[in-house]
Amino acid sequence: MNIVDKYHSFTDSKELPKDYLILKLRMYFNKELYQKRIISFEIYNNMQNLLIKKMNKIIMDNRV
Repeated sequence: MNIVDKYHSFTDSKELPKDYLILKLRMYFNKELYQKRIISFEIYNNMQNLLIKKMNKIIMDNRV
């Protein structure tokens, strides 16, 4: 199972746009960067919060 399949299984992509899946992948990459100590916790945390806000917006826009 590759990364796309892994995150695809947690998201009902039939109802959400591909942008949502891309944001989930960005969250994964952000986590990897932090775990490898390439970015600081502050950057990691800010990026995660920003991505979550964008993902929530996509969900709310597609609920209609």
